[in-house]
This record gives sequence, structure tokens and C-alpha cells, in this order.
Amino acid sequence: MAREYRYREPKSVKEAWKRLKHRIIPAVLAGLNLALLVFLLEYFNIDKAYGLGTSAVIFTSFASSIYIMFITPNSRSARNSKFVKSYIIAGIVGTLGGLSLAVLPLYAVAALVIFSVSVLMIITKSEHPPAAAIAFAFVLFRIGYIGIVIIASGVVIVVALRYLLEKTTFEIEREALKVEITKKEKRLDMQYAKKPRYKRRSKDGR
Repeated sequence: MAREYRYREPKSVKEAWKRLKHRIIPAVLAGLNLALLVFLLEYFNIDKAYGLGTSAVIFTSFASSIYIMFITPNSRSARNSKFVKSYIIAGIVGTLGGLSLAVLPLYAVAALVIFSVSVLMIITKSEHPPAAAIAFAFVLFRIGYIGIVIIASGVVIVVALRYLLEKTTFEIEREALKVEITKKEKRLDMQYAKKPRYKRRSKDGR
């Protein structure tokens, strides 16, 4: 049976520094990704188009998502499929929530939106917490097609960069982890082989 090599949390400062070298490139890409998103939000003047605070909500949601996707790639919510599905769910539920403000107060809509997003994410196995903020961006600011295009572009860029990292940096880290585990297993086998083995005595002492 093939063994699944997974990331684990560093147990010491030394291990943390060792892990850091595998996170430099993802951190750089995370920064560039966010910089591009901020540029798009400012270039299209999203706050002016949909209301002050729109870009802040979108930015914070993506910032959290990018950190999860790039820096903690082994977390359950860091999978591309979960990320994409969660943002689609958030966009649809948020849009419906925004329309329902015509007949319901904001507090009721907020409760229904977070409930619906949570249930749908669980049902579709797409739990990605930062996406909830996107749902409320649609509720509070009635995001139009420009905002939708920017969010969709952000999702595509994140997925593309994550795929690139999977094929390069994260793959190198997995291979290094395999080598490290194999070496430890060999050392343990050698230590076990050197230990003296005693014959088990029978009940009569023979």
C-alpha cells in the first residue's frame, strides 16, 4: 500500500526555519497576487462603483484565501476544488441575499446568507471559510459585472499559481520529506537490528 506523505507542523524553531525555505517562493507569489488584485480594484475604482468598503471586503477575503492556498497547502480548505466551489457558492448566495434586502431587513439576510453558505459548503465538500466574506460583499454592495469579473479573474489567477506551485515547490518539498522519512526508517531498522535478541523461555525454564 502506497504511503501518503503529508506536511506536518514543525516541532521546533530549527524545523520552522527549515520549512521557511520552502515557503519563500509561495510567499512572493502570494504578495504579487495580492498586488495585482489591489491594482485591479483601484484601476476600476470599485469603491466608487459599488460603495466605500467594497474593495476592502474583497481584498481581505482573497488575502485570507491566498495565505491558505499558498502558505498552508496541506490544510483541508487549501484544495483548488474547494476554493473555486466556495467562491461560486458565495457569489450566488450573496447575490440572492442582496436581492432579498428588498423584503427583509439586513440582519435577517445576514443570518440567512451565512447559514446558506455554510450548509452548501458542507454539502458540496467545499469548506473554504474566507469565501463567506465574498458572499457579504455581494449582499452589502450589490457588486455588478465589473466586480464579478475581477473576483473571477482573482480566482483563476490563484488556481493557476497554486497549480504551478504544486508542480514545483510543493513537489520538491514532498520529495524531500519522502527522503527524510526513508532515512529515519533506515536508521530505526539498523538500531533494531543491532539490539540483542533473546530467546523466549518456556514455562519450564528451558
